[in-house]
Amino acid sequence: MPGGKWQVSANGGTFPMWSRNGRELYFVSSDGKMMAVEIKAGSQFTPGVPRPLFDTVGLGTGDYGLYDVSPDGRFLMNVSAVQSSTVPMTVVLNWVAGFKR
Repeated sequence: MPGGKWQVSANGGTFPMWSRNGRELYFVSSDGKMMAVEIKAGSQFTPGVPRPLFDTVGLGTGDYGLYDVSPDGRFLMNVSAVQSSTVPMTVVLNWVAGFKR
């Protein structure tokens, strides 16, 4: 197995990462979906069929490497927050003086 190459995706992918238990390989597909491929245990490398997990909306093209997978299978991703409207903010100056009244 060392030094070999195996194709696990039909349409390519980027930013591969192994699950903590080594039983799945995660990657981002060419259409921006987080994919998972089960790897069957044994003496041969045997990948399963890739399955989509979720869309990676909010990740930029170069940001896909900014993710990690916890031991329980949850994903931690650095995504951009998209805000459709502005939210007003109130700033109170000298707020301590208000307590003296």
